[in-house]
Amino acid sequence: MKTLPSIGLVFLLSIVPIFKSIAQDLPDKIFNENAQFWISTNNVFRISEKWAILNDIHIRRTDFIAEPNFYFLRGGAQYYIKPNLRVAAGYAHLWLTTQGNWDAFQNENRIYQQFSISQRYEKLNALFRLRTEQRFFNNIVDGASLNDDFTVHRTRFLVSVGFPFKKGGDTQFILADEIHLNFGKNVIYNTFNQNRLTAGIKHKINDHWSFDCGYMMVYQQLAAGNVYNLNHTFRLFFYGSFDFRKNKKEPFDPVRHGEE
Repeated sequence: MKTLPSIGLVFLLSIVPIFKSIAQDLPDKIFNENAQFWISTNNVFRISEKWAILNDIHIRRTDFIAEPNFYFLRGGAQYYIKPNLRVAAGYAHLWLTTQGNWDAFQNENRIYQQFSISQRYEKLNALFRLRTEQRFFNNIVDGASLNDDFTVHRTRFLVSVGFPFKKGGDTQFILADEIHLNFGKNVIYNTFNQNRLTAGIKHKINDHWSFDCGYMMVYQQLAAGNVYNLNHTFRLFFYGSFDFRKNKKEPFDPVRHGEE
């Protein structure tokens, strides 16, 4: 067992030249700082004890609300292993632009799988989510496809906690962090994709709807490797819960966190 630290040290020393060579190949770093507004609705339609249909709609704008940034649609199916233990899979489509017009939007088709577990404690609600994604990109110029489809795989780790202002109350303070990591043959410089740190307030409106609003800081490394975005984002997310079960044995688990 005493040899493990030595092996680890040798490994670290061996990979340092690799990272140095990559860094030398990259030009100077470029940082872009943006103010954004992000609104979404994240819906769960419970159709049986074990199954639910998922649907998300997202709009994010940049220069706060002046220019479009992306539009995003997602659907999927969720299976309840236990009321607080779930797996899901589905499809999504994203239209992304940095130029503010439809002819410049990049299309992304996305397949995803996820595992989530939530737990309610006396003074906090906690959620852990692991999501894997297969992302298929296609660039558009002047409304025409370049036929340059390429694939990027991504893994996301989310930890989200909510602190109710009072026991059994409808309002809570939320704090969350999610890291995104890329992998695959098309990923060269940006294994680290982005990190999202969120703080805000979540409030239950009624039995079907709740919302959260607050600040999200998104730190993102782009594919070029030397270009970084720092996005200061005001987010307003709505959560819909609709129960179509004939026999409602278990209530909805209110510990949820929605994102593109």
